[in-house]
Amino acid sequence: MAKFMWRPKSIVSRLTSLVLIIILFQTVLLAGTLIFGGVFDQAEKNAYQAFYDKVNNRKEYVQREMKNRWTNLDPYVSTMEKSIASDMFDSDLIFSEMMDQLIAMLRTTQVTGAYIILNHEDINSNRYPALYIRDYDPLSNIYSDDDIYMISGPSDLAKEYKIPLDQTWQYHLKLTADNDSFFINPYTYAALTSKASLLGYWSKPFRLSESDVPIITYSMPLFDNSGKLRGIVGIEVTLNYLTDFFPATDLQPRDSLGYLIAYRKDGNEEMMPVVMEGALQKRMILEDEPLKLKSLDTNRNIYELMNHEGKEVIYASVEKIGLYQYNTPFEDEQWYIVGFMREDYLLSYVKRIQQILTISLLLSIVLGAVGGSIISYQVSKPIINLAKEVKETDKTKILHLSSTGLLELDELSHAIEVANKLMLDSASRLSKIIEMVALPIGAFEMNKSNGNVFVTEQFFEILGYESAQTETFKNKDAFKALLDNLFSAPEPDEENVYRINTNPIRWIRINVTIVNDLVIGVIMNVTDEILDKNEIKRDRDLDSLTKLLNRKGFQWRFEAWEKSKTTNTVAALLMFDLDNLKIINDTYGHKWGDQYIIKAVERLQSIADTEHQILGRRSGDEFVLLLHGFESKAALRENVIQFFKALKDHLIEFPDGSRKPVMISGGLMWYEHPELSYEELLHYADEALYESKRHKKGDFTESLY
Repeated sequence: MAKFMWRPKSIVSRLTSLVLIIILFQTVLLAGTLIFGGVFDQAEKNAYQAFYDKVNNRKEYVQREMKNRWTNLDPYVSTMEKSIASDMFDSDLIFSEMMDQLIAMLRTTQVTGAYIILNHEDINSNRYPALYIRDYDPLSNIYSDDDIYMISGPSDLAKEYKIPLDQTWQYHLKLTADNDSFFINPYTYAALTSKASLLGYWSKPFRLSESDVPIITYSMPLFDNSGKLRGIVGIEVTLNYLTDFFPATDLQPRDSLGYLIAYRKDGNEEMMPVVMEGALQKRMILEDEPLKLKSLDTNRNIYELMNHEGKEVIYASVEKIGLYQYNTPFEDEQWYIVGFMREDYLLSYVKRIQQILTISLLLSIVLGAVGGSIISYQVSKPIINLAKEVKETDKTKILHLSSTGLLELDELSHAIEVANKLMLDSASRLSKIIEMVALPIGAFEMNKSNGNVFVTEQFFEILGYESAQTETFKNKDAFKALLDNLFSAPEPDEENVYRINTNPIRWIRINVTIVNDLVIGVIMNVTDEILDKNEIKRDRDLDSLTKLLNRKGFQWRFEAWEKSKTTNTVAALLMFDLDNLKIINDTYGHKWGDQYIIKAVERLQSIADTEHQILGRRSGDEFVLLLHGFESKAALRENVIQFFKALKDHLIEFPDGSRKPVMISGGLMWYEHPELSYEELLHYADEALYESKRHKKGDFTESLY
């Protein structure tokens, strides 16, 4: 009953749908107020603003550290330059003069390293005199120098200041093409101005040596007291120390992708990650590819990261770090701080509102469906009971329906009973009319909705079923299976004709039409008609002597094969001509000539299995053969070769006692040119045949086309 009452257009469905529409209208009205009132849009903008504020504050903090603390070198560089006399060329002496200032500069700027690198006169050398000191943890000890290591410089100076040599220590600093930009760039541009701070250069991450830690540096030219360029001076920040300024929990408390620093040069739109932190970030974000960003909010620099290894949506906030002044040599080198947040966290508040709205909508629908179903079921229960009774009653018999107690429904019940009686009377009259006509015709009607099946008495007689078997097909599923079985054996070249494998075999014609849920059909026994047609076809398509396909019959079979052939097999068309047939006719008469032809046909039929050949007779001593379904040319060719070898082993005994083999010449044309027609294939096979007749009678020749 439940299945019936939820059918489309039922009273229960319509009443319940009305209740649901009212509830949905109210819910959609509420949702529309929230959506078009800008609640979701504002919530999303608030999330973007909070994201922007976090990244921008972090950028401002790091930018202040980099510009105001880490690069505040002028007081120390000025003192150093005054200490270098123009005639002072001993690098160890210079470093001894600079050591105190370099340590003070390291402590004050709170960076991990400070250095002085002098130029050398040997243009072929890549080793530079350098004083390079490092404090791996600049915030842990600011009252003594026992945490400082010497990376490069005189070992005697390290002993004097009681500074240990780092495990990567070098007396002279070795620079290569991979790590010398922090020296070369500020040194090269030193001639532009005497104000060294305008030539300060931030390097991208690099290592001083393979075993050293990755660092970034800030370098500026170093002059002596006469204004002569002597080298560079600068500070370093290890990446381990730098990433401490980008706490991932600043953006998300758990599973945060954190921050990275990106680099872009010469107005190139692609930003490359240069400083990354955290295992999660390095696993999710492609380090060797530029960041592919899709703009979402231009005012707040919010983007969607398009290239990453995760399945979720990742948002990026991009802020430029102002490291260089306008109109300075390195102003086109731009550094950015990029913060990342996953969509499920950034827009969690928006998603929460959407979830609440969705749950409210679903609850409204469920409650509306349940309430509407209960109300509508109580209203429509008598109608449902009547419909069930009508559905379950045998329609082949006169209906007698129960009273519902409702005037309108009882009138409907009476109308159904009258219609049922009229239908049964009509079906009975139709069956009697068909019987009176005395034609082998049967009819059926199947109702797909209620499963009722009506058939005339002649229906099963035409199909060859005994009366005891007909009860099996009274339900819809069994009758449909019967029809499917009939339709599974269509007769070739006949419309709506099907073969029934009874004993004897019979053929029927079925015409079916569908009107709404009714399947109506008429069947007719056309066995005699098909047998007559088949007899005509045999006379038309077969050669009377050999029972092979004649010229036209072979062409039809070839064209039918051509339409259904497989593309991965090899085929060939062969023409054959019987040698010596005229001599045998003239010597022994046409009766023995016919025997010679029949013997030749037996040999030709042995070339291949029946399923791999089609053989036909074109004229008196001319035959055509299609070999198909072979795996290769070699396999097909071998069958033909063996056929010709075996001809001499099969002899015919003639009236004069002589025994002679059948002599045949052949021409072969490979079926590998789809542009050639049937007649063109025959032409080339015939040319190959006559080549055999002229030069190697009793054998075959392959066409050279």
